[in-house]
Amino acid sequence: MDGNNRWSKKNNQDKYSSYKKGANNLIKLTDFIFKNTKSSYVSAFALSKNNLNRSKTLISLLKNLLLEFVDKIINEDINLNFNIKFIGDRKFLNSELNKKIDRLENLNKNSKKLLIIFINYSGKSDIQQAAHNYHLSIKKKKILKFENFLLTKDLPNPDLLIRTGGFTRLSDFLIYQTSFTEFFFSKKMWPDLNKNDLEKIIKKYYSLERKFGL
Repeated sequence: MDGNNRWSKKNNQDKYSSYKKGANNLIKLTDFIFKNTKSSYVSAFALSKNNLNRSKTLISLLKNLLLEFVDKIINEDINLNFNIKFIGDRKFLNSELNKKIDRLENLNKNSKKLLIIFINYSGKSDIQQAAHNYHLSIKKKKILKFENFLLTKDLPNPDLLIRTGGFTRLSDFLIYQTSFTEFFFSKKMWPDLNKNDLEKIIKKYYSLERKFGL
């Protein structure tokens, strides 16, 4: 979900309003995907491990926005027909917010539709940690598949990845899991991505012949 910060500058909006618009857009587009496709999973890269090196002011802003976002869902100001799960290291968040995230994750937990939000996540760190734990399992002769040690072990690999903001790179997101993922890049900033854009990308995706190396 790249481009929130640049969107604020381009549209002369404060950063909080920009990121809030981006968060609302995530809910709107996720709902659209679940209602108009057969998809059961939507993943969103909300905050990378590298993003935590940004200014303390911005990180504080994002924490406040996350708290507002979580509170609205818990208090049913935002009605969802799907479940939400967070993946990443949440130690940088205070205990109050972490408890509320736990509550949020238990809402709609029986839904077959799942929005996965990645925060303080690093694809490289995920692989390194998985490799370490995989090595330990071999030493203990409790050998499991390598994929079982990734943070996404219970999730399917993504079929389609959309990167907004004009950059054509993964930026440390799901490095291992995107071996056969179809990539689409948009110059639009995340807050401006809309349903029509999604429809065009999804239509293009379904027109592709996916061979998976065969």
